Amino acid sequence: MKLLICDDDISTVDVIQSQLDCGELGITRILRAYNGDAAIRIIAGEKPDVILCDIGMPKCSGIDVLKYIHQNHFETEFCFLTCYEDFEYAKAAIRYGACNYITKPFSMEELKMAVQCMISSARKKRESFRMEGQAQRDSVLNNVLRQISDGTTGMTPASVETVLHQNGLSLSARSQWYLVMTCADITDAMQTIWSRELLMYTVGRLHDEALANYIGSAYSMTDYDGRFLRCTVFVPAENCGEEGLLDRCRTMMALCADHISLRPSILVSRAFPLYKAAEIKEEMTGKIPRLRVHTGKIFSMEEIDGSAGEQTGFLDTNQILMYLKRYDRNGCMEYVDFSIRRITASGEYTREVMDDFRRELINIFLSCLRDNGISSRKLFEDAALSGLNASAVLSSAHMLRFADRLFSLTEEALRDLMDTDDIIAKADAYIREHFRENINREDVAAVACITPNYLSKQFRNKKGMNLREYINKIRIDEAKRLLLSTNLPVSEIAGMAGYDNISYFSTVFRKHVGMSPVDWRLEKGGEAFEV
Repeated sequence: MKLLICDDDISTVDVIQSQLDCGELGITRILRAYNGDAAIRIIAGEKPDVILCDIGMPKCSGIDVLKYIHQNHFETEFCFLTCYEDFEYAKAAIRYGACNYITKPFSMEELKMAVQCMISSARKKRESFRMEGQAQRDSVLNNVLRQISDGTTGMTPASVETVLHQNGLSLSARSQWYLVMTCADITDAMQTIWSRELLMYTVGRLHDEALANYIGSAYSMTDYDGRFLRCTVFVPAENCGEEGLLDRCRTMMALCADHISLRPSILVSRAFPLYKAAEIKEEMTGKIPRLRVHTGKIFSMEEIDGSAGEQTGFLDTNQILMYLKRYDRNGCMEYVDFSIRRITASGEYTREVMDDFRRELINIFLSCLRDNGISSRKLFEDAALSGLNASAVLSSAHMLRFADRLFSLTEEALRDLMDTDDIIAKADAYIREHFRENINREDVAAVACITPNYLSKQFRNKKGMNLREYINKIRIDEAKRLLLSTNLPVSEIAGMAGYDNISYFSTVFRKHVGMSPVDWRLEKGGEAFEV
């Protein structure tokens, strides 16, 4: 940090310089000026971070110095030192951005405190500018990488070099990169604290840090398709070999599972020159449907091609889903047993093959749960299933017990879902009929024949808001309808919508709509009737 001290009294400058502890304050250099003209020349050349400046100087006053800083948009912290207590000086100081105003004679403690505050403020501004600059650079690089991978820049070294040069990026079209593509079902995450937008942002930042070893958002691109979130990451090959990248993938997968409730599948490309990114991305994108069924696994391009039959060669997914829909456990177990015996008869029964069979079973039941918006924790947190999972490959009997537990847990979750839908439907119907009354969750729970706590939990899961918020939403919707369809005063409409306190009604209305009931009625073309 550079500090400029400007005062036409040389002894004042000497005292300040000798009394300030530069090491403690983080000051790397002290600059001196004895008039305003000299201060302006130093500011133009040195751009000090903090300035202590006398106001009353001949020829060029401290106000003139501050005005010069303001007009030329220098980022600096400014404090006046003055014998004057005239309010006009204070007004000018504030108008041009001075952050402090100390009258002489001053104590050194007072001055040190002012300098500390200004240095702290300067550091915060510097960090803010650094972050803004990085965000802008990240945005440019990310946008260019996206264009290159989409093929919109052309797919020759020359066309890619042109785009890199136009955007001021010191990269070569022939520089070596990896692409990592991850795919994850977001059903579990969406049932916790995450919104889709926050999840996409967090996943992108996590992928940048874990895979590209970069704190920011320059190298990753996220998008979603239905319930699946996909992230494509550029990783500079010069910073990471193949084995190192696989280690980073494993770390990133663990972080996703532990902190975001995601269990991604990961596909890693071979190294390629940047200008071939569109070709590589297209090839990888074509393998996404196959990647989706391999939850929690890492594949190279060659490995994913070799896995083509793993998830489709043993079981008919539609057959198992049909048994689930009918809650026909015996039929499903007979079908699984038949499938195992078919493998045995073919002479292909090995522990590796049965492990593939086990994984296929898990993915079919997981997909069924997620298709219905049910968290996979129903399976992963079941201790009995965990034990059966570990021993499933030991024999056909073990595999059947594992499949039976999978079916049982999934059936239970589906039945609970149907029960929950019925409960929420009853609660919703009661609320819509009685929202004008002073109802609470105990009243609604009694109608649905469940406990208030269970109702609250299920209501939030289904509606995305708690019971009180939902009742207020219904009431505000009714109030909006009445505001437009009638000429009734707002106070009367509040009562008709279920509010006996107009002040509370106005507060809730503003929270939901962003303006008062009167303003909303005016904006929609109505008249401002008496409250």
